Amino acid sequence: MAIHFLNVGSVRRSEGRSVISAAAYCSRSRLKDAKTLHEVDFSAANDLIHSEILLPHGADARWAEREILWNEVEAVETRSNAQLALEIEAALPEALPAGDEVGLCREFVTPLFVERGRVVDVNLHRAVGADGHPRVYLHALLSMREIGSDGFGKKLDDWHGPKLLMQWRERWAMLSNKYLLAAGRDRLIRAGADAAPGRELEPLFDDAERERQAENYEIAWRNGERLLGEPELALRALTHAGATFTYGEMIAFVSKNTAGKEQFETARARVECSVELVRLADGESFSTRSLAATVQCASGENGAVAAAPGGLDAAEAKRTLAEAISQWERAGLRLRGVGLTYETAKAFEKKSGIKSVGVHGLLGRWQKKQDRLAPTDVLVVNDAKGLSARQKEWMLRATRAARSKLVLVDGIRLVEIDGGATGLSPEEMTAVSC
Repeated sequence: MAIHFLNVGSVRRSEGRSVISAAAYCSRSRLKDAKTLHEVDFSAANDLIHSEILLPHGADARWAEREILWNEVEAVETRSNAQLALEIEAALPEALPAGDEVGLCREFVTPLFVERGRVVDVNLHRAVGADGHPRVYLHALLSMREIGSDGFGKKLDDWHGPKLLMQWRERWAMLSNKYLLAAGRDRLIRAGADAAPGRELEPLFDDAERERQAENYEIAWRNGERLLGEPELALRALTHAGATFTYGEMIAFVSKNTAGKEQFETARARVECSVELVRLADGESFSTRSLAATVQCASGENGAVAAAPGGLDAAEAKRTLAEAISQWERAGLRLRGVGLTYETAKAFEKKSGIKSVGVHGLLGRWQKKQDRLAPTDVLVVNDAKGLSARQKEWMLRATRAARSKLVLVDGIRLVEIDGGATGLSPEEMTAVSC
């Protein structure tokens, strides 16, 4: 199956970004900021295969010049926390003819944005994807204001909300399949749960190149946005040179590849909460699930750095439930509580603040294929020792299928079980439940 990847965001001054820098990055060009007189240069990159600016009816013809367009956008936005441009990145299907690649992107952005009054800066890059295959990516910047006779008019606010984003993703999938079929390809894409990750993180310029700080900030911000959706990219990069890494190395990597405190904190929490992260038995080292067995074998019988059994982050978690909740919430994960009965579930909800249901009701909805778990869910089970063998099996099966987290709580202590763990039985689930 071909991959499906489309992300939408915005260029915000409150995050320290400049639309001049973003436009230079997208177009792999050198642009001069008219206000600061600083030049931002990404022209050394060699992955750009197409670039154009699409103007709506009534737009000033001068905006076909990228430097003029985005400097005027910078000038019209006077607020310190202004949103400067809408930003869209999408992965094109593999093996499309070159003309179809451009045609697909134009057919996507023209009716949705250009015909509705937005200027669209369209750029296509050819880069290596997370699966190791070369792939073409659309990277577009869109104006945030309607076009008037005197230039940019009032701010458009027609792009918010997850429902609209899903509609755009579905349209991208539909158009991609249309072009795949026209090109004689039979591997189609499907929006939704089967979506695959995008490209690897971008390399930053050498720290010694002080004049490239603006470029590094832009790359770090974009890497940080990618880490929010794909925290495993950090783990894959950390284990590229060796099978293990320390907590300090993980934090340093996330810090280097994010821009600003808020993005760093959220990305750090996402990486720490990844189901792929495994704490090793020495308590000081980390690895990934796919490498844990290799690390264990290499350590010999002493097991000094052996992975914790059953894929646990740690066999005995040292933090409290309140501390864990704080971290999960920073990571943007959804918390779901489970109690042995409706009454105990509501008591646990009142105590922990996690919306909770009784186990019988939850399993009943699962049997009807309702209220299923998602990869970003944390299923928190209060007093797991009271579950029946069948209930334990359902819990383990559901979290494994969704690759979500299963957390067993006894009082204020907890044990975390990664949903992708293999080999953990219902009996072992009881054995580790604090």
